[in-house]
Amino acid sequence: MARLGQQQLQLLENAFIKRSPKVKLTANWRAIYRELEVGELDESEKYLCFAPKDFELLRQSVLALMGLDLRQLDFNVDRIAMSAKSHDEKLAKIRPEAEYVLMKYLSFKSSPTGISTRTSLRIPLDEAQKHCHELNVAAILVVENLDVFDVIHQARLPENLTHVMVIYRGSGHHSPIGVRHFLQAMADKLPIIAFTDLDPAGLQIAHTLTGVTHWLVPQLALTAPAELLAIVQINSTDDFDKQAKQAKYLQNAELKHWQKLAVWLNQHQISIKQQHLLARGLELVLVPYI
Repeated sequence: MARLGQQQLQLLENAFIKRSPKVKLTANWRAIYRELEVGELDESEKYLCFAPKDFELLRQSVLALMGLDLRQLDFNVDRIAMSAKSHDEKLAKIRPEAEYVLMKYLSFKSSPTGISTRTSLRIPLDEAQKHCHELNVAAILVVENLDVFDVIHQARLPENLTHVMVIYRGSGHHSPIGVRHFLQAMADKLPIIAFTDLDPAGLQIAHTLTGVTHWLVPQLALTAPAELLAIVQINSTDDFDKQAKQAKYLQNAELKHWQKLAVWLNQHQISIKQQHLLARGLELVLVPYI
């Protein structure tokens, strides 16, 4: 089925609203002219000219072809809403994953939802916000890696960290877009904790996380770093070597209470993954950002 892209539709909308008598014949306008056959080329074929009667013809042509009205063009909808009026649902700006987060509950005395607290839920952002209030969620824990998110109940979290909503940071099929929107809504309302790999990339993720208040790290990194590094096969200097950009980021960023840890990571070429922290049963503690 023939179609016009979002950029072409926006060009048409602009010409329709402004009643432009002519437009420069760019590649997009050539494609529009081939599709709609409205207007006349000037003698030089550098401009497409419109008569007053052409604007309503443009509107009707786009309406017939795309199901969209140039008088009220709106891409800021989801794909279901776009599908109700156009054959091209992908014109919708709101991506399917942008309004959802993948989450689970942790350290509740009983399941808030009546299902296992180990079960992951993909829920709309407004519902997640509502749950935070109604279920008296005490903190939001954002986990970097999906496999660690799946087994977060195995982590040795601080004993006083209860009533936690655990959020997967996102990648692949679970986009970070929804997480970012959710955290923007919850910033300054609840503690937001980052649980990432213990390396420059992980710290950069924590530092750039919207509304972050704490970073979750192994206790030994604070009290006995040499003992931590003495654990066999826990640190990968090869992986650290792949993080030159992230290491440079840490050197220039304002890290406040995380600065000492950042220096240690870079000086000792540290890259310890979340999976190793769980596999070794290491005690985890919260380090406040401020």
